[in-house]
Amino acid sequence: MTGASVIVVGGGILGATTFWELAREDLDVLLLEAGSFGGGSTARSAAIVRCHYSNPEVVRMAVRSRDALRQLPLRLDCEPVYRRTGWLFLVDAHDAELAVANVAMQDEEGLESVDVEDLQAMLPGIDGSGIAYAVYEPESGYADPVATTVAYIAAGRRAGGVARDHTRVDEIEIGADRVRGARVGGELLECDALVLAAGPWSGKLHELPLEITREQDVVFETAPEATIPFAVSSQIDRVYMRPDGDGRLLVGRGFPKDYERADPDGYDEKVDAGFERDVHHRVAARLPRLANMRAVEGRVGLYDVTPDWHPLLGPVPGVEGLHLATGGSGHCFKLGPAIGELVANGLLGRKLKHADLDHFSVARFAEDRELRSTYGGNRA
Repeated sequence: MTGASVIVVGGGILGATTFWELAREDLDVLLLEAGSFGGGSTARSAAIVRCHYSNPEVVRMAVRSRDALRQLPLRLDCEPVYRRTGWLFLVDAHDAELAVANVAMQDEEGLESVDVEDLQAMLPGIDGSGIAYAVYEPESGYADPVATTVAYIAAGRRAGGVARDHTRVDEIEIGADRVRGARVGGELLECDALVLAAGPWSGKLHELPLEITREQDVVFETAPEATIPFAVSSQIDRVYMRPDGDGRLLVGRGFPKDYERADPDGYDEKVDAGFERDVHHRVAARLPRLANMRAVEGRVGLYDVTPDWHPLLGPVPGVEGLHLATGGSGHCFKLGPAIGELVANGLLGRKLKHADLDHFSVARFAEDRELRSTYGGNRA
């Protein structure tokens, strides 16, 4: 096995989008994935696609990514991966003013959203207790995370890139303050530049400010009751949910909550019975008609969390040729297309108008310029 001009380590959504962006520029690029493409944390993503964020820059990235996911068959000559269902955000009195201000900012950035006046008309039978404000994004929804990742990698291969799965990188070799390559099975694959996009495994290959947390989702069968028609994030109930095919509902816990630290090379991949009961109770309290839904599947994955819950992107100061596309913090499937574009163009020395790569640099923590979140924590 030989090296390449650019090596991308990690075949999840961020590695895949970066790989495609570089390959279509006719670069000699090699992607290396330890398991199956899109089979790690990406496969276990709830993959809700919404654009309600705190920072104008991230809103622009979210809209750009949503547009890319909707247009993927045209961009990549693949099957559709995106389902436009809409996304509903439920907010309590404490955060209602913040949400209204966020929506005003997002409107200036071109994001279409609608204040909801009649929740019963949208979600018949909903218990409105504690809901002070609701906003709906009609163009949002969810996507198939694995199909999306595989489509990007297939398109990158057609553009001339080489992608290898089941090829574990044991070490990133750095010498004289510059990256030399990736070591695989004792062999050094040399490169001029390397993009570290290994998600929860990134911190094992280079020291980074990341905490790895174990995250759970449960899929319920709702029949004979119909599932909800669109994705919902309830800031009041601390849950997110979306349809998962006919008669099925995917549910997970939202911020704030207790976070369980994990080792990506050894964690419990079975949903906790207590977690299943907890999310069932939260959904049934808000939507009593779903009280008899039954758990049929569980998904357990990992978040690679940065101190400000925003990703680590672009060049690593002090290590020439090393670039980051990691630290997704549970957000970055929906931002994946824009992140790949941003990181690849940064590697090529280009700046983009809609986002500044430097704002996501790992250097921001040492320089006291962390990104803010309107609601704190993971509601980035």
